[in-house]
Amino acid sequence: MDNKLKRNIQKAFEAPQPNRQEKIRFLRTLPAPRISMFRFILVQASYMRKMTLVFSVLLLLPAVIGANYISENTLWIVSAFVPILGLFAVVESTRSTIYGMSEFEMSTRFSLKSVVMARMSVLGVLDFIVLVCAIPLCYTGSGFSLLQTGLYLLVPYMMTVNISLWIIRHFQSRETVYVCMSVAALIGGANVGLHFITDIIYQNTYIVWWFIVSVLLFAGMAHEIYLAIKQTEEYTWNLSLTD
Repeated sequence: MDNKLKRNIQKAFEAPQPNRQEKIRFLRTLPAPRISMFRFILVQASYMRKMTLVFSVLLLLPAVIGANYISENTLWIVSAFVPILGLFAVVESTRSTIYGMSEFEMSTRFSLKSVVMARMSVLGVLDFIVLVCAIPLCYTGSGFSLLQTGLYLLVPYMMTVNISLWIIRHFQSRETVYVCMSVAALIGGANVGLHFITDIIYQNTYIVWWFIVSVLLFAGMAHEIYLAIKQTEEYTWNLSLTD
């Protein structure tokens, strides 16, 4: 076979240059089974580690036992574990970032942003249910009002979530898990220790300040969640530059 014939054959069967728009148009024509938002959230919940879900529910165990046997100290026992509840929620919802699996998650059918939002929603609802159930149990025999009891549980929880999200967002490695664990242990220990060392800040006089701190922490938590979700969009943008 002469060179001219070879060139003609090569030219006839030469693959066209890739066109991104054509690729997107072609992918849209492929049949894809639809899935409802509720089903999508259930699927994401099934991928979460069972240890996280089990621990979240087990937090109610010391609350139930304490409400029946050691009611006066139930609040402080539960408040020592509440930061760990926030820690589990943050680590589980940002697991892709911590373990460097963001690019792998982005290759799946659903966007990384949707996955992170679904996981945060599931864990947020679960933690909310646990805290709502724990507050009246801790309130029994505590000597505090229901509002005070709720604030003394919510403040350490939101503080842990705020700091942990900030750490994970700025330092993306497996070691950040241990740093966040230390933060949760420090906050839980400080909340309990301050009660026994100097309980003046837990008096009814300072309830307004506790409320203000809780509002600020809630706003900060919402902001950190927004930044964490926005960061997933930056991953998508950076990955698209490598196409």
